[in-house]
Amino acid sequence: MTGTPLRLLTGTIAGLVSLAVILLAPDRVFAGLTLVLLGWAAVEWFRLCGLAPCEIWPWALVTVAMAVGWQWGWPADQRVWLMIAAAVVWAFLFAAQLRYRHRQPPTRPFWQRRLTGLLILPLFWVALVDVQAAPHGEWLLVFGILVVVVADSLAYFAGRAFGRHKLAPMISPGKSMEGVAGGLAGVAVLAAIGAVLPLFAATPSWLLALWCVLVALASVGGDLEESRLKREAGAKDSGRILPGHGGVLDRLDGQFAAMPLWWLGLWQMQLMGG
Repeated sequence: MTGTPLRLLTGTIAGLVSLAVILLAPDRVFAGLTLVLLGWAAVEWFRLCGLAPCEIWPWALVTVAMAVGWQWGWPADQRVWLMIAAAVVWAFLFAAQLRYRHRQPPTRPFWQRRLTGLLILPLFWVALVDVQAAPHGEWLLVFGILVVVVADSLAYFAGRAFGRHKLAPMISPGKSMEGVAGGLAGVAVLAAIGAVLPLFAATPSWLLALWCVLVALASVGGDLEESRLKREAGAKDSGRILPGHGGVLDRLDGQFAAMPLWWLGLWQMQLMGG
């Protein structure tokens, strides 16, 4: 089995396993399993940063240690500053991507790519664990992940059907502005569905829709950042662990940027607790 059928099968299995872990695993088990996932993503990231095989694992371990340190060493009532920092980093990365929409972006120094990984990867995990541990957190996390999945899936189909104007052809030639618009339209429908759920009963519909759109846009930035990283490394995929999909980074690229922003949205909607 190859091509689209393999991709769909792998995606379905990965989605079901992820859903089971989110809904059924105790908080500590969830944190441990996702920490392993973070470590593997870090291995893939630093492999794309020009490190020798013997150097990759120390950098991945430092990434995991930073994530654990921020999660358990940073006061929970002040963690919003970590998420704001993550949002600022992603805003700068997204601005750089758009700056080079129509011309070849320069290859960034190795140190810059490594430092970027050390910042964004641990903050993604902190946001992920925090959301899952919040009141009704497992469902809030599922909804946040769905925002990215819907945006990405509908962008793909809308782009294939209507794509005429490329979003950032020198970074990711397959992405179009029509595709992004299609993804945002799907997210708007998802937000309308969420507005009638008990989960968001106390949240104004417009506020939920606003944060869903912002999270979806952030996921586009995450996707473009990983595409740029692979282009700088001359790689097609970040790894081979997921048949038909590539590596962990290839599946989580949008989530890396989206999850800290979803944390901020839930905090602003007063759904994070604590």
